[in-house]
Amino acid sequence: MGYKFLNKWLVVIGLGLVLSCGDIPTCVDGETSLVKINFVDSLGNAKKITLASLKAIGNENGFSEYADTLIDKLALPLNPGALATTFIFEQDSAATDTISLSYSVITSLISPECGLDVIYSDLDTTFTSYEKLIILDLNIHEDIITNFEITL
Repeated sequence: MGYKFLNKWLVVIGLGLVLSCGDIPTCVDGETSLVKINFVDSLGNAKKITLASLKAIGNENGFSEYADTLIDKLALPLNPGALATTFIFEQDSAATDTISLSYSVITSLISPECGLDVIYSDLDTTFTSYEKLIILDLNIHEDIITNFEITL
């Protein structure tokens, strides 16, 4: 009889633990601060470029991971403390181009355990020195493949 009581008690405790797991907040929501840019040729095929440097206004240290790297796409972070970010692309060919982006920033509290969530929306270009830039998606989300396509 002692084992039956113990088994029932273990089942109750186990069920309680499983049900209490629903109280644990989920901190991952799929939002991101990365704007995704693809470089293409006139036929729409991926075009690789070599950047000598890549900087953002307010981030003069730049993004060293892209320096002297052959790339055909980028994922660049937006500034959550501003409503605009300007990126300066310096290519090995000595060409320097600029893209200024504007966006809305909404912060919300996920939970005390997870902290604040930042959601970007209304992405747009306010200036670009590139001759042809196409906006493909104005949303910033991890599922978005490309926000902007630049034809070189």
